[in-house]
Amino acid sequence: MVVINDYNAYSSGMKKSIKDKLFFEGLVEHVDTIIDFGCADGQVLKQLHEDFPEWKLFGIDADQTMLNLAKHNCNNAEYICAKGIPVDKIKNSLSNVLLNLSSVVHEVYSYSGLDEISRFWENVFACGCKYIAIRDLMLSIESDRASNINDMIGVLTNSQSDVLREFTSLWGSIKSQKNLLHYLMKYRYKENWNREVRENYFPITVEQLLSMIPTDKYRIVYFSHYILPFNRNKILEDFGIELKDNTHVKILLERK
Repeated sequence: MVVINDYNAYSSGMKKSIKDKLFFEGLVEHVDTIIDFGCADGQVLKQLHEDFPEWKLFGIDADQTMLNLAKHNCNNAEYICAKGIPVDKIKNSLSNVLLNLSSVVHEVYSYSGLDEISRFWENVFACGCKYIAIRDLMLSIESDRASNINDMIGVLTNSQSDVLREFTSLWGSIKSQKNLLHYLMKYRYKENWNREVRENYFPITVEQLLSMIPTDKYRIVYFSHYILPFNRNKILEDFGIELKDNTHVKILLERK
């Protein structure tokens, strides 16, 4: 895993769109426990405690530095340093649990081998949680096409040449719409560029995610494939590009 150079910048970025990350709050019933997998610095847990102080909160992360920050930001939660989902611990906990996977799916794919990725999904759906909330970057298979020439020009003329060059050396030409969108989702993260440029923001498509859901165990109670308003406005301002491809997904699953 590539180290985080600037934890303050990383945490500042995660604070944005907190309410969007907590889209599930008004959609769940009879929940008493939240498990935030990939909790990072605890900003989501902090907001959850402010909104629902009666909920029991658990944070799981593989980065001990992040967990130390989380304990400082939200001391109303219990924390576990782990790379994977501790299924046995969850199964032995209360039944009305929501497993929150916010901006963590793409990191699992970026920093795990194939066996670990397979085990991750097995554990997600085997944990028995009442709800599973997923929010992450994700494209549709329809975004796998040639990019618009004017959008390419917007990126070429308004990007730092060294930043764009490093991105394309790792991911390929922005003649691909998927690659162009990938670049537009990460060009701002310059403080931790060495890490962010190497993460795969779009490892799976929305269609692939939907195909993985075990329909005998879970049903979809909320689904949205969308563009973050901040991203839409910022990219229009910086490049003159009007985003049309949905880049984020929110999905809430309820156990049958």
